[in-house]
Parts: sequence; C-alpha cells; structure tokens
Amino acid sequence: MVAVPILLLLLYYGGWPLFVPLAAAMLIGMEEFYRGVERKGVRPSRLVGYACGAGIFAATQFVASDPAWRSGAITACVAGSVLLSMTAQFRRPPGSSVIANTGATVFGVVWIALLFSFFLRLRTVHLSCVPGIPAEGLRDRMGAIFLVVAAVWLQDNAAQLIGRSFGTQKPWPLVSPNKTWEGCAGGLLACLVATIGIGGAFGLPVLHMVPLGFAMGIVGQLGDFCKSLIKRELGIKDFGSIIPGHGGILDRFDSLLFAMPVAYLYLRLFVMAP
Repeated sequence: MVAVPILLLLLYYGGWPLFVPLAAAMLIGMEEFYRGVERKGVRPSRLVGYACGAGIFAATQFVASDPAWRSGAITACVAGSVLLSMTAQFRRPPGSSVIANTGATVFGVVWIALLFSFFLRLRTVHLSCVPGIPAEGLRDRMGAIFLVVAAVWLQDNAAQLIGRSFGTQKPWPLVSPNKTWEGCAGGLLACLVATIGIGGAFGLPVLHMVPLGFAMGIVGQLGDFCKSLIKRELGIKDFGSIIPGHGGILDRFDSLLFAMPVAYLYLRLFVMAP
C-alpha cells in the first residue's frame, strides 16, 4: 500500500527521481547476494562489484541516446568486473578460491546490476512508436514498464494464492518445496490475462500480448525458482529483511529480473515501429 504508489510516481517522472532509488535498490540487492555467499566462505570483491554495477546503471541511464556507446560502456563494465575481481585475488584471504571469489563477484554484477538495469531500459520504451497510440499521457511515459511490473507481480500473487489453495504436485521440491504445478499454471494464466488486459487498454496489439504474456509468465517463474535454488545453496530463508513481509530486494524482484529483459527485447523487436 505504501511502496506501490511511490514506485508508480517514480516511474511516471523518470529521470533522477527514478534513477537514484533504483540504483540504491540495485546496490542493496548486490549486498544481499555478496553477504549470502560469504556464508559459504566465498570472498567476493565487493567494491569491484558495486563500482561495475553502478557503471552499468549510469551507462543505461545517461548514454541511452547512443545505443552503440551504451552497449560498449556496459560491455566494458562487465569485462572490467572480470579483470578487476581477478586482480583483487592477488591479496585474497588464505585458503579462499580464486574461481569462487571471482565468479561470485561477476555473477552479482550480471544477475543483479545488468538485469536490474532493464527497469531503466523499459522506461525509455515509448509506446507512441506503436501506430495508433498518442505521444502524450500516462501510456507513453510509463506504459511499457507498468505493463511488465503489474503483470509479473500479479503472476507472483496468483501463483502463491492458487498454490496454497489447490496445489498438490510439486515440480522441484528440492529447489522450492512450496511451489506447485497448480500454482505455476495459475500464475502463468494471471500473467497472460493481465498482459492482454493492460496491453489492450494501452492500445497494444492483442496478438502480440499473448506471446509476451506467455514469455513473461514462464521466465518470471523461472527467475523465482533460480533464486530459490541459490538460497538453498546458501542455506538462507530470505536474502534480507528490508521489505517487511517480503524479505530482501532479491526476494521481491526475482521474477522481474528475468522477465524485464525478455519483455524489453520482445517490445523492441516485434511491437515497436521500425
């Protein structure tokens, strides 16, 4: 009730009011992950990860007008995370693993910072490029990101509600013991209906909203399973407690981290006018 209106307001205005809290959330998510892997004796290079993650965010936000430079800057940040984190291992603690330390650092940059940056990318997808949608108004300012966030979060809630009420068959109990096939199906259906309904209200072609809804419904739930897989490996229940009732940043945004890149690419490649 508190966070959602604030998020919608930030998405509407964009710019610095959106960039700063999203960058802070991204860095908190990286801290949650690095703190978690340290429980297993891994020693990621935190400063390297934070710096490269911030570089990805800055490139996404401030070099958006030139896609070639933006891609080059983001690639340099990812490559730099590999080089710098390996160099940092020259002074690693005795007995720690070069591969594990470097791998955890780079994984945090890619999984969290790079995928989180698609919040900013989706904010730059202007629906007015689609024939028939006006350039002014709510739809063009935040229509794409609102569509993705609303559909994925409705999917999460529906999967949890239906899974608890009717779920019996568990697909991967060793990965996520509470997830059921019935809940997954309900979440997929909710995502599909929400995508068609919201996209149709915004004037987007329904024929494109069906595959987009299916894609987000599948990869979003895979993101949830993958997060659970990591938590089981680390032996933790939640990555954090910053969001009351939901856990940490990674516990709340796990599905979106997988769904946003897929939605961005689909909208850019198939829906937006060439």
